[in-house]
Amino acid sequence: MTLSAFIEESYTCYHAAENAANLLRAAGFSEISDKKAKNAAGVYRVVGGSLFAAKKGNGRLNTILCHTDSPCLRVCVSPGASRDGITLSAEKYGGGLLRSYFDRKMKIAGRVVEKRGNVLQTRNVCSDFCTVIPSLAVHLGAGQEGETLSVWRDMWPLIGAGDLFAALGAPDAIDADLYCVPADAPFACGMHNEYVCAPRIDNLVSVYAAVRAIADCSPRATAAIACFNAEETGSETREGAEGKALLAFLSDAFDLFGLAKSPEAALSESLLLSCDAAHAAHPAHPEAYVADPPVLGGGTVIKRNDRYATDALTAAVTAEIFARAGQKVQTYRHHPDKRCGSTIGLIAAHTLGGAVCDIGVPQLAMHAAAETAAVADTENLRLGLTAYLQTEIVLSGEKAEIV
Repeated sequence: MTLSAFIEESYTCYHAAENAANLLRAAGFSEISDKKAKNAAGVYRVVGGSLFAAKKGNGRLNTILCHTDSPCLRVCVSPGASRDGITLSAEKYGGGLLRSYFDRKMKIAGRVVEKRGNVLQTRNVCSDFCTVIPSLAVHLGAGQEGETLSVWRDMWPLIGAGDLFAALGAPDAIDADLYCVPADAPFACGMHNEYVCAPRIDNLVSVYAAVRAIADCSPRATAAIACFNAEETGSETREGAEGKALLAFLSDAFDLFGLAKSPEAALSESLLLSCDAAHAAHPAHPEAYVADPPVLGGGTVIKRNDRYATDALTAAVTAEIFARAGQKVQTYRHHPDKRCGSTIGLIAAHTLGGAVCDIGVPQLAMHAAAETAAVADTENLRLGLTAYLQTEIVLSGEKAEIV
C-alpha cells in the first residue's frame, strides 16, 4: 500500500489502525496473541483506533510514537441527530480549520457496534455515498468581515432521508462512533509533482512512516512503534498516550521475546522519537514565523519549544542518526507571541521516563481539510525512522553513545 492509498483509505483512526495492521501482516508480523507469534517477523496489537508493534532485538529499546486520529467532525448519533430529516448534527473533534470543510466531498466513517447473541462486537464502516456541508451563499451574508462559525448553527452534513445505519451496511447496529471526514483523494501538485495535498497528512504520514520503518528494519535494539488514538482531544483515553496500552503490549512482547529487562526499565534508558506534523514556512505569511523557519523539501523537522519534549541532547542524537542515514533535518521554533500546539512527546517523557525528541514532516495548512507536504520529506522521514530503529543508542545520564 502506498502512502497516498493509506491516507485515502484511512478515513478514521479505526481505519488507520486496521490498514496499518494489514501492512504489518504483509511484512510477516503476527497478532501478538496468535499461536504463530513467536516465529513471526514481529508482533502487533490493535486497541480500538490505536496500534502497537514490536520487532525483537536486545534488551535496549527504540520506540516511535505517533497518532492515528485527525481533526474532523464527530457525528451525533442519537434520536435527535437531525433537525430536518436530511442532515446530521455534528460536533467538533480536535482543532480543525472549520472553514475548509465547507462545500467539499465528505464521507461518514467510523465503527458500529453490533449484537450477535451475547456478544457485542465493533466493526469499521465507511459510507459508499458522499455528503457535503453546504455553506451559506455570499448574497445571504456569508464571508462578511468578522464572521464566526458555529458547528451547531452552520455545519450540518447533508445526507438525505433514510436510516443512517442501514445506509452504512449495518442495519442492526445499536451504537456507533461515526465521523464526517474529508474524502478527497490525495493529489500531486507542483511543476514536478513535488508536493502532495491530502486530508489527514497530520498525522497519517507519521503513522505510515513508522509502520514501514518497523516492517523494513533489521534492529539491534528491540524496535517498537506506538500509534495512539485521541491525541487531538488530549490523549486521556484507554487508547491514548496517557493510558497503559503501550506498557501492556510491551510487557507481553518482552515476555514473548524472552527479554529479561522490564519494559519500564528499557523505556527509562531509551531515546523515543515523538513523530507528528510540523509547520512549514507559509509563502504568504512570513510574519507568522521566527527567522529561518522549516521549508517544504528541507527534511524532517526537529521541534523546539516548551510544549515539546526535545532538549539539546535528544536533538543532537536525532540529528546525528539522520545524518548518518543521509537524511536532512531542520529546526522549528514557534513564534514567541503565539501559542504553540503540543503533541504526545511531553506525555511520553513524563509517563514513560525516556528521553524524547519531537520530530515531524513540515507541512502547510495544518488541520485543514486538505494539507500540503513535500514528497521528499515524507520519504526522508521514513528512511530516517528506519535508521533510528536500526541504531543502538546507549543513554547514560547526560551522555549518549550511538553504537
